Amino acid sequence: MLQWVIQFLWLSVVLSYKNHLITNCLWHNNTCVDECPEWMVMKKSDCKQAYWIAQQTCERPEPALIDVSCGFARCDCPEPMVLDTYSGYCYDIDNCPTRHFE
Repeated sequence: MLQWVIQFLWLSVVLSYKNHLITNCLWHNNTCVDECPEWMVMKKSDCKQAYWIAQQTCERPEPALIDVSCGFARCDCPEPMVLDTYSGYCYDIDNCPTRHFE
C-alpha cells in the first residue's frame, strides 16, 4: 500500500512539473500573445534570481516579490511607469486615470 502511495505522489509531482514547463508564453491581459504592444516591454525571468517582482499597477504601484519563477515572460510597462489594468496602458503613477476615482 505504501508503495502505491509513493508512486502516486511521485507521478503527480512529475506531471505537474511537466505542465508548468509547457507555459512558454508571453503574458499580456491574462492571455498568451506573440509580442507586446508597442508601449510595453517584455520582461523575462532569467531563472538565476530566486524571486519574481509583481507587475506594478495604478492600484499597487509598490514593487512586491510574489513568487519564485523560471521561464516566465510578460509584457510590462517601462520603468517608472505603471499599468492601468482597466485600460491596459502605461501611465506615470501621478497620472493614473483609476487613481483619480479613489
